[in-house]
Amino acid sequence: MTIARVSWPFLFLVALAACSGNLGSGQSTLPGMPQNGSGTTVQQVAVAAPTATPNSASGVVTLSDSTAPQALPAVMGYSGSITFVKPNAAPSATPNPKATPSSANSAPPAPVSLGITASVVDPPDAPHFSPLGKRRGKHDPTALTPLLFITLLSPTDVTLAQYPKIAVDVPRDIAAKHRDDTYALALYDPQTKDKSFQLAVAERDFSSPAPGTEPTSVPTAVPAATPMGLLNVPVGFTPPPVGSGLSASTLPPERVAFTATANVLTLQSNRPAIFALYAVPPQPTPSPSPLPSATPTAVSSASPTPATSTPTPTPAASVLPVPARS
Repeated sequence: MTIARVSWPFLFLVALAACSGNLGSGQSTLPGMPQNGSGTTVQQVAVAAPTATPNSASGVVTLSDSTAPQALPAVMGYSGSITFVKPNAAPSATPNPKATPSSANSAPPAPVSLGITASVVDPPDAPHFSPLGKRRGKHDPTALTPLLFITLLSPTDVTLAQYPKIAVDVPRDIAAKHRDDTYALALYDPQTKDKSFQLAVAERDFSSPAPGTEPTSVPTAVPAATPMGLLNVPVGFTPPPVGSGLSASTLPPERVAFTATANVLTLQSNRPAIFALYAVPPQPTPSPSPLPSATPTAVSSASPTPATSTPTPTPAASVLPVPARS
């Protein structure tokens, strides 16, 4: 019995030493921790998962008496401004006959806050941007390329006397990619019967570029050669000199502005109206069709038949009777 009482504490100490790894010159480690070849514990560092770049941004703009430009939400390098004309007051269903014209029109409409979203992908509440049909392939050089969508959402019905004036600052790398294209503006109005985008709803405005958007040339002591591939560049773009360290990502964006078209636009409650900036590639010039070559007519080898003349009969002279003398 004495031996049993002594052996139990001894066995307990041996088991504890084996579990802790302190037998000999070993080092204790926590279970599940990896070790390198030298026995040193390697600490695991959690790597943060990369976050996706957002392809849309939202904000709020206000319809009021002010016609000052308001900023567009910035997304993927795009920015710009939108300018609204004074919204029309909604006509009353039962006008008061006792109200004078001056008092009825003197009160301006209350300001309305609109939700605005800028995105580089098709909005969920709009049809797919394929106004020229779905038969065109993805790599069709004549297909239209949507660049930026601008969605307006009103909490109440409001009528604009004109389309808003929209100016978009296109990133320089996108502008260089579409340097041979033409920019245009489309509109999706949910009230129209044709559930698609209407093309070319506004004219380009080249009169007032935004200050600071035009790049300035960098002075160099020795004129540098123009790199190949930058010969057909848009107006106002100065290619960076060779060796200057400048690239398309460091140059200011290109301002693409449109005038306010004199068309009435009604924003219905919780029904989005969507403008789309798109690029139109140059259309290929049709080659003239070759003229058909004249086929020579075969000449018959048969000997010609001599023509025979038919004599025309001469009428006989008629003899008149001579009256007898009495």
